[in-house]
Amino acid sequence: MKGLLKNNIYATLSGAKILSIVMVLVGIFLALVISPPLLTTFTVVGIISYSAFAVSVVKEEFTSKWGKYKLTLPVMRSEIIKSQFLNQLLWTAVGTLLPAAVTTLSWFLHGCPFDSPFDIVTTFVLGISLSLFMGAVYFPLFHLFFHTLGADRGDFFMGLCLGCAFIFDCIIVSLVNRFIEPGLKNRLLGIVILLTVSIAAYALSYPLTVRIFKRREY
Repeated sequence: MKGLLKNNIYATLSGAKILSIVMVLVGIFLALVISPPLLTTFTVVGIISYSAFAVSVVKEEFTSKWGKYKLTLPVMRSEIIKSQFLNQLLWTAVGTLLPAAVTTLSWFLHGCPFDSPFDIVTTFVLGISLSLFMGAVYFPLFHLFFHTLGADRGDFFMGLCLGCAFIFDCIIVSLVNRFIEPGLKNRLLGIVILLTVSIAAYALSYPLTVRIFKRREY
């Protein structure tokens, strides 16, 4: 299991290094200026980008036939899927750290970069929620249809899953705004609901993906 996870981490690392350089340069600029909309975009896009790199490793494995080779190793199929889910969670956490550092530096230099400190929590929860929903959709569908996707359709499939994640978040936010009255406590409740639903979807996606993966013939 540790070997599988390390392999996924190293596979993600190549793309994450380039992304990190870009993120650092943009982050330095955003820390020096005052632009809440840009900082919000930087945070959400940063979290999603690291997560997307981790998820895309699954496609690269099967494109290069490494995914099929894994099946010959003395590991359970459930462990292969677990390593993919854990890898995405790890890189989602990594993708949260740099925006958090930039936001902290901006706050130190200019004061709170948002209208309310509470907006910072909302921004980070949104990015994490989108990442979790994206993985929850991507993993089971990929292992169900990967043989019909082809390498040239991989990016489109990733975009489709991210679009589904965006729709899920919009639905949850709309329902929360409709049925929960405005106020700080209720706003916190809305954030908890958004994060809880996305975590639940991600958790339920794991056994579903394992079940699909065990039934597939490769």
